[in-house]
Amino acid sequence: MLRFQLIRILQLTAAILLAGRAWQHLFWDAPYQHFFSGETGFTDWFSDKLTTVMGWFYLFGVIFCFTLDKRDTRWGNIFVFYSAALLLLAQLYRISNAYEMPTLLLYSSQFATPLIYYQLQFTKIPIGRIMNTLKLSLTLTLGAYAWYASGIYYGHKAAWIEGLNNAFGTGSNSAALFLYALAAFEIIIILVLWVKPLQKIAFAGILFWGILLMIASVALFFMEHPHWQSGVRSAWELLCLVPNAGLSYAIWKYVNEKKKEEDF
Repeated sequence: MLRFQLIRILQLTAAILLAGRAWQHLFWDAPYQHFFSGETGFTDWFSDKLTTVMGWFYLFGVIFCFTLDKRDTRWGNIFVFYSAALLLLAQLYRISNAYEMPTLLLYSSQFATPLIYYQLQFTKIPIGRIMNTLKLSLTLTLGAYAWYASGIYYGHKAAWIEGLNNAFGTGSNSAALFLYALAAFEIIIILVLWVKPLQKIAFAGILFWGILLMIASVALFFMEHPHWQSGVRSAWELLCLVPNAGLSYAIWKYVNEKKKEEDF
């Protein structure tokens, strides 16, 4: 019963994530030009075509989420490829951001989601091991945000400082202090995530953090592009942030059900 419940959570999470990536690729763009070292007409053409193809690939993934079940073991392997595609996309974003390692790690919960769904639905891997993979993906995601918020090595992102200044009228020093506090909060959530008696608290912390992240993502975009199209432009990004909430809810469900079994 617990495995079935977790499968449904990951099924919906993966579908929403893939829908977000399909939306992005079919109507906007993705950094596939980094497959080439130089900017040429062919590079632009190939990047555009590949983006469209990948958009349909992700869209079919949404359909696969609701049509494939545990009997379709061979077809279920497709979700491993979706994880690989999302990992590649994360690496391309890292390349476009001066090869900064935290950029790759920011997407950990995203490229882990199809893989975790595959493990739950199409394999017999024990749930406890799968939950460790899930927690590791959230740890890496939170750690990457904490890394950037702390300003260690890469400094604070100018867009984050400017966004806080515009939103709250704070100076650069106050904005930096807020980011330090955010980094500390994220590190605390990571520690709580791995302490079994406190994992349910981690769900509440990650949910609060995820909502804050979604609001910040949309707000930053509207500050750069203050018109209604910004909502359409940034909506797919919100869908791609859903794994943070989905995976943390899976942890809450797992811990809650295990606690009931122990009490019984």
